[in-house]
Amino acid sequence: MRRPVIIFIIAALCSLVVSWQAYIYTRGWGLVQIHQHGSSRLLDTISALRVAIDQYRYLPFLLSQNRDVKDLLVQSNPSKVIKVSRYLEQTNLVAGSAALIVLDLKGEVVAYSNWRERGATARRYYQNAPFFLQALSGEQGRYFMVDDSATQPSYYLSAPIYHRQQLIGVSVMKLDVSALKEQLSLEYAFYVADQHGQLLFTSLALLQEAGLPRSGLKSFGVSGSEFKTSASAWSHGSVIDEKLFDDRDISIWKLDGKEQLNESVMLDDLKWEVGVLSPIKAAEQRAVYAGFTVAGGCLAFALLVLYLREYRLKRRSQALVLRAQRDSEQRQRYIINTAQVGLITVDKQGVIVFVNPMVMQQFGVSLSLIMGRPLAALFADIDQFTPLKRWLEGLSHGEFTPITGYEVVGRRSDGSVFPVLFSIRMMTAAPQVSYLVTMIDITRRKRLEYKLREVNESLETKVLQRTQALEAAQNELIQAEKLAALGRMSTAMVHELNQPLTAMRNYLAIIRRLSDQPGLQNENLNRVNGLVDKMALITGQLKTFAYKSAGASGLVELVFSIQHILGQYKERFVEQSIDCSFEHELTCYWVHGDEIRIEQVLVNLITNACDAMLQLPSGQISMTLRLLDNDRQSIDQDLESPCHDWVVLNIRDTGEGATDEQLAHMFEPFYTTKSMGDGLGLGLPIVQGIVRDLGGIVDVVRNQEQGLCFSVSLPLAKNTGGI
Repeated sequence: MRRPVIIFIIAALCSLVVSWQAYIYTRGWGLVQIHQHGSSRLLDTISALRVAIDQYRYLPFLLSQNRDVKDLLVQSNPSKVIKVSRYLEQTNLVAGSAALIVLDLKGEVVAYSNWRERGATARRYYQNAPFFLQALSGEQGRYFMVDDSATQPSYYLSAPIYHRQQLIGVSVMKLDVSALKEQLSLEYAFYVADQHGQLLFTSLALLQEAGLPRSGLKSFGVSGSEFKTSASAWSHGSVIDEKLFDDRDISIWKLDGKEQLNESVMLDDLKWEVGVLSPIKAAEQRAVYAGFTVAGGCLAFALLVLYLREYRLKRRSQALVLRAQRDSEQRQRYIINTAQVGLITVDKQGVIVFVNPMVMQQFGVSLSLIMGRPLAALFADIDQFTPLKRWLEGLSHGEFTPITGYEVVGRRSDGSVFPVLFSIRMMTAAPQVSYLVTMIDITRRKRLEYKLREVNESLETKVLQRTQALEAAQNELIQAEKLAALGRMSTAMVHELNQPLTAMRNYLAIIRRLSDQPGLQNENLNRVNGLVDKMALITGQLKTFAYKSAGASGLVELVFSIQHILGQYKERFVEQSIDCSFEHELTCYWVHGDEIRIEQVLVNLITNACDAMLQLPSGQISMTLRLLDNDRQSIDQDLESPCHDWVVLNIRDTGEGATDEQLAHMFEPFYTTKSMGDGLGLGLPIVQGIVRDLGGIVDVVRNQEQGLCFSVSLPLAKNTGGI
C-alpha cells in the first residue's frame, strides 16, 4: 500500500475521532441548556397547576359550615333535601366545579348539585372511596378516580362536617380534569400523572408531538380506555437514560420518532407527577453540524499536507523522468542500430528520412543513396501489391491505414529480389507527422515453408495409400466374417438337417421291406412325418429371421401374455427345480403389436433362461414389468417414437452367465454357446428383430451376483396410460 494512502487513512480516522468528540461535547452542552430551560418551564407548570387547584380547595369547607347542610344531616326530610340541593346547585354554578355532593357517615349521597339534569346520576355509595375515608379520619380528602357512570377522570376534594364537635357527614367537591386543564394555558408540552403512573391530562403540544389525532381526544388528552395507560407506555417508544456533564441524570423519550428531554417532579401533597418535555432536535443538529465541520477541517488539513507532499514528489519525479528519457533515448539508439530488423522512418510524403544499418544490409545500399528516396523505390512490381500501393497513394492526401505483417517483394541495389514482411505504424510521439516502417527478410522462412509443403504433400500421399490399404484389409475382414458366419450357418444347417434325413432314409428302407405289413408302415410313416415337421421348424426359424412377420398389428396386453406363456412352462420349471416370480406395478400394460410375435419373444427369452440353468440343480427366474419415462438413459436417443412412456420387461436368471466376448456376439445370427444340434443361434436375433419392428430395444447385462438380465423396452400405447 502506498504511503499517501496510509497517511490519508490515518488522517481520516483521526478526523472521525475528533469529529465524534466535537459531536459529543456540543450535544452535551446543548442538553444542559435544554435541561435548564425545561426546569424553568417545569416550575411554571407546577405554579399554574397549584393556582388552578387552590381555586376549588375552599368549596368542601364552605359546605361543611353551611347550617342547612348540617340540619339535613342531623334530621333529614324531603324539603331539606330540595333546599340543600338547590344551594349546592347555585354554589356549583358560581364556583365552576363539576358537582357538589353531601354524604352521610355511611357514604350514601344525601344531596347532589346536579339533581336537575336528565339522566344525571350520582354514585349512591362512596363508603370505600379513599377521599371519603380520609374525611372520616378528620383530614381533607383528595383523590383522583373515575366514576362508574362517568367516562372522564375527576379529581375529588372532601372535608368532614361537624355538629357540636361530632362528625355527622362529609362534603365533596367533584372537579373534571378537563376544567382544570383549560385553566393551564401553556403552549409547551407537559403532562400530569398520578402516583401510580396513570395519565391525568396533557397539553395539546404534547399530543401533537406524540402524533395522536386531535379529533379523537377528550379535554384531558386521551379518551376511553386510553386514559389509564401509563405515561411510559403512552410515550410510544423507548426511554433512554443519560448523564449530563454535571452528572445530572436525564431521561429522553421518543414520541412518534422524535426525541424529547423529560423533566418531572412528584408533588408530595397532591401525589401527582408533573412532567415537561423539551425537543432536543436543535441540539442534535448543532452537534451534527459541529461534528461535520470538525471532520471537514481535519480532512482539508490532511489534504493540504498530502498536496504539499505530492508537489515535492512530483518535482523530484520530473527530474527523474528527464534523466530516464535521456537514458532511454540512448538505449533506443543502440537498439535500433543493433536490431536484426530493418527500421525505416518516412515523412507524410512517403520519403525516407531515417534507416538503421540492417536496412542498408538488406538492400545493399549506403546511407547516402537511400536517404531522401521515396519508399516505393524499395519494392519490386508494386502494382501487384494493392494494399501497399493504395497506402502510398493515400499518404500524400493525408489518409493513413496501418499495415501489419504484409508480404511484399523487395529489390536490392543489384536488381535481385527477396521476400519481405512489411509493417507500418504512425509515430505519435514524434514532433512532426512521421511513420515507422518495419522490414523483415523472410527468405529463409519461405524456403522452410516450401520444404514443409513438399513434406506435407508427401505425407498426404502416404496417408492416402495407407487409408486405401486399411480399407482393403477391412473389406477382406468383413468378407472373412461373412464367410465365417456362412460357415457356422452351413455347419449348423447341415447338422440339423442331416440327422432327420438319415433317419428318414432308414425309415423309408424299413417301409419298403414291410410292404406287406400296413400297421408297421403307418408307424414308420408317422415317424417320417415328425422328422419332416422338425425340418420345417428349422427352416421356419430361418424364415422368421430373414423376413418380417405379416401379422396384423393391434393392441397386446403384456400381463395376460406373460401369464399365459408362464402357464406353458410349469412342467419344465418343476423338472429343473426353477423358482419363477413375476411382479408388475399396474394391472395391465398395452403395447402395439401382434400377440404371436410378442409370445415368440417371451418364449425365446424364457427358453434361453431355462437352457442357461440346465447344468444346475436349481435356479431362479425373476420377471418384472414397470413403466419408465423417456428420460431413461438406457433408451436409444435416436429412436423415434410418438409415445411419452415406456414399458420395460426385465427377465433375470441365475444361470452360468456369459463372458465379455459372448456378450458382444449375443445377438449375432448363428452364434451360440450350445452344443452342436441343440440350436442354430437364431433365438436372440429373432427377438431383437421382433422388438425392433415394434419400435423398442432389447439389451442384456450381467446380474450383480450370477446369471444374465435381458431387458425389453417397448413404447406404451397412447391413451391407455398402462391401465
